[in-house]
Amino acid sequence: MARAANTGEDDLNEDADEAEKARKDPEESLDNAPDEGETIRDFFSFEEIFARVLSVADHELEASNRYLFWSGLGAGGALGLTFLARVVFTESAQEAEPGLLGNLLYPVGFLIIVLGRYQLFTENTLTPVVLVLTKLASVANLARLWLVVLVANMVGAVGVAALLAYFDVLNPERLEKAIEMGRHAHEAGWFEIFSKAVIAGWIVAAMVWLVHACRDTVSRIMVVWFLMYFIGVGGFFHVITSSVEVFFLAFRESSVDLLPLLPQFVLPVLLGNTIGGVTFVAVLNYALFAEHKDSRLFERYGDKLDWRDWMFGIEKTRRRPA
Repeated sequence: MARAANTGEDDLNEDADEAEKARKDPEESLDNAPDEGETIRDFFSFEEIFARVLSVADHELEASNRYLFWSGLGAGGALGLTFLARVVFTESAQEAEPGLLGNLLYPVGFLIIVLGRYQLFTENTLTPVVLVLTKLASVANLARLWLVVLVANMVGAVGVAALLAYFDVLNPERLEKAIEMGRHAHEAGWFEIFSKAVIAGWIVAAMVWLVHACRDTVSRIMVVWFLMYFIGVGGFFHVITSSVEVFFLAFRESSVDLLPLLPQFVLPVLLGNTIGGVTFVAVLNYALFAEHKDSRLFERYGDKLDWRDWMFGIEKTRRRPA
């Protein structure tokens, strides 16, 4: 009799667990199972994407400054190819400014970075921020990461811009087109630059999230290609690719000085990209993370950082349970 009662209680517990699982993720409910055959889910759940993002965040926040710098330098150089591709395709297509054809290879630099796992500043506005917003990593460590990667990206951008400006890479027609593109970016107003940079930062953050949702390389290529192509066609500003354009102009035109470009152009793009990317992360974090805050995903991090460690802790990026 007691055994029957225990069996009935177990059945009730299983039903309760099934109902709770169905509430959190309807796809996990047995109520949705077909009567015959089988189904295979061909995409990651939100929690699975989140786990992949956290794994990348761990790697980035624990990376050494040396690794971050050289990886960031490579990323800055790769995005120089985006500028070169826009110049070549725009001139070849006889477009007045980069359009549907001129931006066809705009994503090439981003593809190199995503597939090669280089460090790009606008990519790092997503993955590590997830841990910082949940107080599992410190603001100081995030600032270290951002500073090293941004400086390396900019050094790479300056180097590629100088190479294209002073070496015999572009024929006269393409050289003139490159100068026109640099002028167009340089003549934009501060608030216009900032506004378009916000949209670009949002798009890049969305691209990074979707890349973690992809199961294969072809899917990642498609995601990067379409979203980055949208940035190019839309005329939005990305802090590295757009900086290559104005740096190139400064090297070719004596009337444009390099250093004033930092507050006049680089700063509004940087602020816009950062705000756009972090806002995207915050929406994901607070709108969706609340449903998974008790998940086993976070067991390895232990307790959340206290306010002092969260703001100023650099050595310890996470706590593991004893």
